[in-house]
Amino acid sequence: MDICKTLIHLVSALFLCLLLNTQRSTADDLPTCQPNDFHYEYTECDSSDGRWRVSVPKPNVCVGGAPNPPVRGKSCDFQCRSGQFLDVQGDQDCHNCPAGTYSLGGGVRFNSWGTLPKGFELKAEKFEGVSFFRSKQEDHNCSLAGWKPRGDFIASYADRCAASLIYSASLVKAGKVSFEYQYSDDSSVFHFVVDNNKCLSYGDTGTTKWPQGTQDGEWRTLTVDLKSGTNIMSWKVIGLSIHKDAQLKPVLIRKIEIEGVAYSSDCAKCPNGTFSEEGAPKCKQCPKNTFSLAGSKECEICDPDTEYSDEGSAMCINRPACKETDFFELSTACDKDGKTQKMYKWVEPRLCRTDIEGSSQLPIASKKEPCPPCNPGMQRLNNSQNCTFCHPNEYSDGTLPCQKCPVSTAPRNEIAYQWWNVLPPYVSTSCNSMHERGCVTKSGWQPSGDHIHTDKGHSNDAFLTLIVKVPGFQTSEGGIVTFVFEMDCDDVKNENDTKCALFFTVESSKVGIAIVKQWGGKASKQKYIHHVKGSRAVTLTWTFQKSGWIDSYGKDKALFSHGTETVKIYSINVTNTLGGAASVCEPCPIGIQGDGCIPCDDGHYIDSNTSTCQPCPPNTILTSNRAYDKESCIPCGEGLVSLDHKRCYSNCAYRDSNGRKYDFSALAGFHSVHGANLFTSSGTHYFHVFNFTLCGDHDSDNTVQCVNNITVGKDRREQDVTSSVCRATIIPPRVGHMGERPLSGQPNSLGDILANVTSNHSALIDKMTEEGFSVDDTEMCVNFLFTSDTGTSSCPHGRSTTITLHCDATTTGNGSIELPPKCPDGTCDGCNFHLLWRTREACPFCSDDDYEVVKGECVNGKQIIHYYPPKHCLVTSNSQPEQKTVKCSLLSGLPKEFLIAIVCGIAVIVFGATILIFTLCYCWNRNRKLEYKYMKLVANSTTKDGELPAAETCGMDEGEEEDQFDAVHFKESKGKKFLKKLKAMAGKGDDDNPFESIQLTEKSSSSSV
Repeated sequence: MDICKTLIHLVSALFLCLLLNTQRSTADDLPTCQPNDFHYEYTECDSSDGRWRVSVPKPNVCVGGAPNPPVRGKSCDFQCRSGQFLDVQGDQDCHNCPAGTYSLGGGVRFNSWGTLPKGFELKAEKFEGVSFFRSKQEDHNCSLAGWKPRGDFIASYADRCAASLIYSASLVKAGKVSFEYQYSDDSSVFHFVVDNNKCLSYGDTGTTKWPQGTQDGEWRTLTVDLKSGTNIMSWKVIGLSIHKDAQLKPVLIRKIEIEGVAYSSDCAKCPNGTFSEEGAPKCKQCPKNTFSLAGSKECEICDPDTEYSDEGSAMCINRPACKETDFFELSTACDKDGKTQKMYKWVEPRLCRTDIEGSSQLPIASKKEPCPPCNPGMQRLNNSQNCTFCHPNEYSDGTLPCQKCPVSTAPRNEIAYQWWNVLPPYVSTSCNSMHERGCVTKSGWQPSGDHIHTDKGHSNDAFLTLIVKVPGFQTSEGGIVTFVFEMDCDDVKNENDTKCALFFTVESSKVGIAIVKQWGGKASKQKYIHHVKGSRAVTLTWTFQKSGWIDSYGKDKALFSHGTETVKIYSINVTNTLGGAASVCEPCPIGIQGDGCIPCDDGHYIDSNTSTCQPCPPNTILTSNRAYDKESCIPCGEGLVSLDHKRCYSNCAYRDSNGRKYDFSALAGFHSVHGANLFTSSGTHYFHVFNFTLCGDHDSDNTVQCVNNITVGKDRREQDVTSSVCRATIIPPRVGHMGERPLSGQPNSLGDILANVTSNHSALIDKMTEEGFSVDDTEMCVNFLFTSDTGTSSCPHGRSTTITLHCDATTTGNGSIELPPKCPDGTCDGCNFHLLWRTREACPFCSDDDYEVVKGECVNGKQIIHYYPPKHCLVTSNSQPEQKTVKCSLLSGLPKEFLIAIVCGIAVIVFGATILIFTLCYCWNRNRKLEYKYMKLVANSTTKDGELPAAETCGMDEGEEEDQFDAVHFKESKGKKFLKKLKAMAGKGDDDNPFESIQLTEKSSSSSV
């Protein structure tokens, strides 16, 4: 070992000597530095906030020489204005940037993301600690996640990982950072953090580090103050979706500006597709049909006949031949003569050519024809182009002018759109894109007579939005939204294809934006109905996207394509609205008030035959006090009650199918359970908290709240959520920062209503086994099912929560609430949640059949009857039978074992007697045959005494049957007859020889019958 160590030291020393000799020989080979080999640099700032300009040689070019003496430089906080640079190599003064370049002066800007700009660092982290998923085999690979440069922006697709974009900037004075972003998916957390090397906490700025959410295609700017010194800025996105097949929408950043950095010693070149003049603080985009390369002073023009280009292009593209997909049909607005016609327009911008052989030409307009009628509740006055709503207390079917409602009737207001020559009232359209040039116009939908369809010409990623703003509803029951639509897409393999997606959302001040339903791929013409609750104003939105961001930017695909992807909406109807008008007037059973009917009392419907208000059956609800007929009364789910016919709830009392009674009153009120602790590799800690309520009385609210204290301000989109079951993401204070408050965000409803209470444990056996729960003793489990109709991108049909109450008499207090062992965040699929509550309060009341009856010892002719309850039920003062004293029975003093032995003995005796009787009956039947044969022989005997006749005479004559002589009787005493039967029992069967030797006496031979 010593020899080996010595050899290692010798080799190391030899290698070091060779390295030093190599460097020395290399330095010796370099020439002496000349004046042109030196350049100026500033030293670090000194204690007086100043610095020196020193002359240093270029590295690895020369050695030695005579540098210029150092001189005092500009102060550390000196900056040039925007569009200028500091000439460090010359007069140390500010000069304008030359054309084709730009400068922020004392700042930096990043708005070109073809590649990752210099100075940025990327990091993708996996979660540590408890996994979201069922097994380690489902561990996710974060190498595919992270921030990806996509040209006009940089995108982060967290995908159940934590992705960080990091940049470090040294500020010579206090400044600020601002960035434009898009953040539209609440299944991820967008977190902006700044660390300062002077121990100045980011929290001291008093600004939020949790950017507010945006709509699809909407860009928002966040500005944060920075302290002087080195600031490390991190844009972190944490994917929280636990649905393993979910595709989260990315967080996008398209521009970052930082002010307060050191001087700019040079100007940056303008990127491709832009240009600038002298002294420009930023570059301008080239207009359409022009292009430029990096550092250009101006843009060059494309050939207008054969080429085209978008704004900010670096090259021109050849125009292809026009096809039928390059134009679309539309109907014109009604003219003064009440006429309309179909016209055709090119998709703008027009990129194709009609002068190429085989190209499609624009069709000519059709002949004028009468305009379609107005929509229901509207009329056209004096051949006006537009239809207007009828006045209050009027109605119209759209074909006739508005008329007054008859006496004792009132208009039934609604918003009904069936004709789309122009955009009707309350309707607007828009186009939003992640790409700056993704929307060629602001319009996303085009009216076309009997339908409205998505516009063409926009980028593949563009969000085409149709908006209907409903002013509100007449009653708290809300209204019914009904629409008919169809969707067609190119090259879609199935309905789950990511190409083409239509989202129907409802936005209100209470719940924010909620995805109600999502369709993908192709969708045939169909009707969809949704119930909006509450009287608040709502915004109904239909958003169409031809392809997601991955299909548009994740691969080398064209951003624009003119295909046949389109959505058509034929009709939209919203009932019980404050705005709009009536197409019919309905009778008022009680009377009229204002411009409507006096509603029936709560829980009453209108009988269409008698036009009277009638009460609904017990435990039913009505969605409207203007509902017609008994079918409008909706029964509550199993185990639920309703006293006011407005909502179904559990009153904490329950009886299962076996008649067992439960009382969950001790479990009423607010409850909360802590989800699994989750961490990123950098130590970011968060968890989910579940709040819920099971039951209560009629006056109880039976709702809980999950708050959002991350984003603040009047325009925040995330609101506190109030429901029966909700979940919030909690980020606790950092270790050692006791003054920080915990952050609660992303509140979601996991159950708006209680659907039913059941004891069908067999339906949950497979689910509990899959989740890792024990399925022992589940016969008396009671399940509370909560549902939510509000959909998400991962759960288009909404979420649900099942809370299973498990009887466990060994627990104390209210017991414990457990999450699935294999899915410790409450769900294994991200949409259906399950909590198991082990508690003695979930046990049923004991009934008389549940008690074990024990009889006491017989003393003085009396004994005490004892009742002992089992462990699977609860004893109450009313349910437990009282001990009682009874008279002893004859056998009451005998031991239990002895009584059992007596019963068994009697059973054996009875069984033996039964066998004996059966045997006697069988033998008697057999003996009758032998008697007949014997008497036949005696009657026909002609031989001598004691001899039998010949064998051929023994048998029945031809035609005789064996049972023919069953009625033969012998005049003998009963005793002798019985003895003969006993002899027959000892004789042989039918298979034995019938000619048995019998000694006949003279007396017997002369006897006769």
